[in-house]
Amino acid sequence: MKSADEILQTALRKEKRARDFYDGLVFQCGVEMVRELVERLRDEEAKHVKMIETMLSRLRLGHDPA
Repeated sequence: MKSADEILQTALRKEKRARDFYDGLVFQCGVEMVRELVERLRDEEAKHVKMIETMLSRLRLGHDPA
């Protein structure tokens, strides 16, 4: 069974990959409506990255990560 730290680290890697994927698409979108959607998706992934990083910090300080 994986530890909370391992689970959060895995989630963090996946969220960063998703954020970077959408970030790369932003510059390829020629249709404004699509570009705006991709930017929103990228920004949501960035929020997830920040949230997981905060949870990891709390966990490492011995606090409940939530």
